[in-house]
Amino acid sequence: MRLFEFQSPWFLLLLVPLAVWAWRRSRRPWRPASIQFSDVGLFATTPPGAARTGRQVLAALRFLALGLLVVALARPRFGTVERDVIREGVDLFYCLDVSGSMQAEDFAPTRLEKAKELTAQLATRRTRDRQGIVLFAGTSFMLCPLTFDAETVQQFLQSVAFDELGVDGTAIGMGISRALKKLQDSQAKSRVIVLMTDGENNAGEINPLQAAQVAKSMGVKIYAIGIGSRGRATITQNTPYGPRRMRIETNIDEELLEHIATETGGMYRRATRAEELESILAEIDQLETSRIETKEYRSYDERMATVAWPALFLLLLEVALANTRFMKIP
Repeated sequence: MRLFEFQSPWFLLLLVPLAVWAWRRSRRPWRPASIQFSDVGLFATTPPGAARTGRQVLAALRFLALGLLVVALARPRFGTVERDVIREGVDLFYCLDVSGSMQAEDFAPTRLEKAKELTAQLATRRTRDRQGIVLFAGTSFMLCPLTFDAETVQQFLQSVAFDELGVDGTAIGMGISRALKKLQDSQAKSRVIVLMTDGENNAGEINPLQAAQVAKSMGVKIYAIGIGSRGRATITQNTPYGPRRMRIETNIDEELLEHIATETGGMYRRATRAEELESILAEIDQLETSRIETKEYRSYDERMATVAWPALFLLLLEVALANTRFMKIP
């Protein structure tokens, strides 16, 4: 959280005598120049004019410069909070399938983009949770570690693309295992993996059922979501001859996903429409929470120079005007 503060605020007390000085100076009666003339009749009806205005301008410049110097001494700065806080939430990893079939357009604009959009909405609502992102296709990759910063999670989600890993396929077991590795040191009461995929396990070195057994032993619940309409769906793929639209078969291993979810105490749902996906994520939003202690850090951006330089400029301007345009002759 962005904060503004003064590191040495007691210096601001100097503004009080400075304000008193400015007030008393403004109440001081006008005293004409001390040069004597043999006949001042011509000046009897002439107002002080520029001379008096000049003295007011010089006083104002001095007051502003000294005021800014006082503020500079108080060390103004912007910073972020650093403190121990206790939150109530869960440790949650989103495991997103980024294989080529997630480009299918039965969810507008694509399956992956719709999954990213709704995941971002869930991440925004669960601000008390530590959340992270694991991507998987033919292999797996941790995109975002567990963090309380929902904005960071959303920024990572926006960067997710189909060619993120460079290896096509669907390695469900590796995706789950990657998230479990990051959850093994978690002390949260509820630890959850939200698995989103539209295919069958056909890659990777880790069997999804073995990964589910490990999750069960760790007390991690897996909520599996099969994304994709039943039957065939349209997909746009890049070819040597340019983009080409084609129809693909959606083959979700629902039996496997349901077994994974049931084994870990979670649930499996298939979303064939955007509305179903929203309702599934709403169910996940009701998960049990636990107290988690964490530390928020604070860093500062000092702004003393930002105030001191204008003060120095005003002082130099006062000196220049006092010795040129508004010079006082005793």
